[in-house]
Amino acid sequence: MSLIQILVMVAAGIGMLIGLAKQKGGAEWGRPMAIVCIVIALVAALWNIINTARGKSGDGIVEKELRYQEIGGEKLAGYLAEKFPGSKVLLLAEPTLGTGQPKVNPMVKGFKDAAGGKLTIVAEIRPEIPADKAKAFQAESPMESGMEGSDMAEMMPPLEYWYNAKIFDELLGKQSDFDILVTTIGLPQDARNSKLLKDKAQRPKIAILNGSIYDLKGAFTPDMLVAAITYNPKAEYDDKAVPRNLDEAFNKRFLLVTPENIAQIASQAPDLFRSGR
Repeated sequence: MSLIQILVMVAAGIGMLIGLAKQKGGAEWGRPMAIVCIVIALVAALWNIINTARGKSGDGIVEKELRYQEIGGEKLAGYLAEKFPGSKVLLLAEPTLGTGQPKVNPMVKGFKDAAGGKLTIVAEIRPEIPADKAKAFQAESPMESGMEGSDMAEMMPPLEYWYNAKIFDELLGKQSDFDILVTTIGLPQDARNSKLLKDKAQRPKIAILNGSIYDLKGAFTPDMLVAAITYNPKAEYDDKAVPRNLDEAFNKRFLLVTPENIAQIASQAPDLFRSGR
């Protein structure tokens, strides 16, 4: 088993334990988080079994999947450039811990590469993890007893644990002169409490490059959520090279959800959205 697979399975295991613990504590997001982590762990294990059975080392698999991630970003940039040419884009990216350098997100890389000359990226911002939330998360983590202090310092609380409408509003309230917010962390779980999103005159158009759309079916409107990239429930995983055609490659992994096709996608893939929303 490769180091990457081991790290993925360990992270998924931690996430599963946290999700189950939070579910018992009454948090609605606990069960979905645990389920997602279980699926990730199973996929990683299956990946190892398949490679072992075939006698393959897995060389090139990571590079191929990273390329698919880039294609997801390229597709969104192309769509926004065509639909809203010349728009000014504000990127909302993943938070970082301490003074560490942010990791390169392949979806963001693909977006930036494809946006060049067609969209103007005015800034890239990241929310800060509240210190009290980070400490409380570390104290409540089921894995705390088996970790060293330095490891605990590197544990990032999941977004669902601290990222809320208040933080979102404060962060966006400091920005100006942009047309579209492109977020790689979705919207806060309590987005309905956002004063900014309720204000039709002030809120920007929003596009989700990465993040959950489970509770956002009703938000897909021409003046709010204008596009989102999400995983295709019928995604194809095979040994073939990544198709050179952008749309062909994109369709093997993702769906582009827009106000124009939301009804069709919700009909074809109802599990993408919460029932009744």
